Amino acid sequence: MSAAVGMYRPPTPAHPLRRAAVTLRCEATAHHLSGSREVILACYRAASPRLAARWMRAEARHRARPLAPEPGAPHLESVLLIAAGPDCPRPDDGLLAWAGSDERYGHALRVLGSGNTYLLNVTGYDARYSVRAYALPTRNRLLQPPAPAGRRRHAQAGAGRHRTPRRWRFAR
Repeated sequence: MSAAVGMYRPPTPAHPLRRAAVTLRCEATAHHLSGSREVILACYRAASPRLAARWMRAEARHRARPLAPEPGAPHLESVLLIAAGPDCPRPDDGLLAWAGSDERYGHALRVLGSGNTYLLNVTGYDARYSVRAYALPTRNRLLQPPAPAGRRRHAQAGAGRHRTPRRWRFAR
């Protein structure tokens, strides 16, 4: 038997393996137009650009609903509704147009995939609504190469110093 057969080791990489550290923070906010207040409406921590873009699309649809409620909604039965003119700002239209467009979704995915911030702003009468996602700084962790087949990387549980179990004897 040759010495090479008994000393098999997997090939080592030329550079240490690194885990891709991608974490994105997604936020939906409302800003007063005077610049005095900002309210965070929702936030999400995404593990990938695709999850961030999906959340942004769903959140844009979700935020558009209260901005343009249906006239027959139960909570609006006792409220006097007035039809708005064509020159009135419609932030709900901007949010729904962005959420319904596959091209804009793809653009957001490419921007987030490159590590840049994606921001969607729409403005109403008294507030600016934003849906944005940006990368969070994270540390890369070194990955350990896989253990060779048939060998254990760490000692088994209980290996090492062994103690004999105590025997409790009761006097009778």
